[in-house]
Amino acid sequence: MPLFKYKAASPDGKVSELLIEGDSEPDSLVRLRQRGFMPLESYGQVQSFPQEKNWRFWQGGGFDACDFTNRLAPLLKAHIPLERALGIIAQGADNQNYTRTVNDIRKGLHEGKKFSALIRDHGARFPRIYANLVEAGEETGSLTEIIAELQRFLNERKDMRNFLLTSSIYPAFVIAVTGTVVILLFTVFIPRFSKIFVDMGKPLPFITKVMVEISNAMIGLWWLWIILAGVLAFLVSRIRKGGRIADWWNETVLKIPIFGELLILTEISRFLRTIAVLIQNHVHLLSTMQIAVNVLVNPRIARTFADVPPELKGGAKLSTALSKSGYVPKHALQMLSIGEESGNMGGMLNQVADHYEEMLRTKIKRLLALFEPVVILFLAAVIMAVVLSIFLAILEMQNI
Repeated sequence: MPLFKYKAASPDGKVSELLIEGDSEPDSLVRLRQRGFMPLESYGQVQSFPQEKNWRFWQGGGFDACDFTNRLAPLLKAHIPLERALGIIAQGADNQNYTRTVNDIRKGLHEGKKFSALIRDHGARFPRIYANLVEAGEETGSLTEIIAELQRFLNERKDMRNFLLTSSIYPAFVIAVTGTVVILLFTVFIPRFSKIFVDMGKPLPFITKVMVEISNAMIGLWWLWIILAGVLAFLVSRIRKGGRIADWWNETVLKIPIFGELLILTEISRFLRTIAVLIQNHVHLLSTMQIAVNVLVNPRIARTFADVPPELKGGAKLSTALSKSGYVPKHALQMLSIGEESGNMGGMLNQVADHYEEMLRTKIKRLLALFEPVVILFLAAVIMAVVLSIFLAILEMQNI
């Protein structure tokens, strides 16, 4: 659903800004008043909740929705009331931001608000799927089962994110070390030896001249590297802001060999997993698609699903509507079609998502296995060329 931003007063007179979902602005106003708030000012429709702040190397400094769910799920399974469970979590929190967030939600429960509404009020701290699933659990009386499902979903997503992050650390480290060694060779090592040869007035072998020219270019054109770094920083900022450059990049990055394939596989597996979880927990299909599209990072892929909601409203099957995208593999569409016929779409999509996530892990592991020898061979070739150039220069001096 679209989001609308309001400045509103709570029953106790406290003024705050809220994000409210609704089919339209009048519908969002109704939802706002149902929560007991008095609207003071409307800021109109906004695109989405702010990006989650949980994508970090560590989670010590803020609220983590996955950790919160891991603490909440076992308490609810033990038949502890939600309000008391939140109190226990707040007491065991290890930082003020975490405690404040949980106490805010607990306070809202005391005021008679729904748990799902309170989660939406803290939209920046929870993924969008969270509030919709909790709302479905409240309506069906199965909140404990829904929280357990969210726990599994968030942990699987976190494991995949950690795997991708951990897998990228090693290549980044190797590239950084290789780049540092190459830069030191051509900016420190070669200039010192070339100065000795030049001072002696001896002719240099061809390979030595090539190494010296590369070194002179790297040192003499230092200003060019600063310009290139500035242009790169400018392009990155423009890509983040959106526009034509961002559209061009989002489309080009998908065409890069190997990397583009991995990116598409990551996006589609996350997309199918989200649909599966929502369908299995009885969320309306149109809302499911809106939430699933929002988890896609690449706008180019997300735009290919723009016609899915109209297709669904027209009575088309989900498999038929998704086939218009071009990014959903035929195997996934076939399995989804079987799930539609058997009435088990969610379970079938979960199996498909498992398959693609495992495929993604395998491809990354193979890529890393190939990456290490390639980088080592490149570094060895550069060092060998430098050593050979110096060795030949020394032999040339001895022969003269």
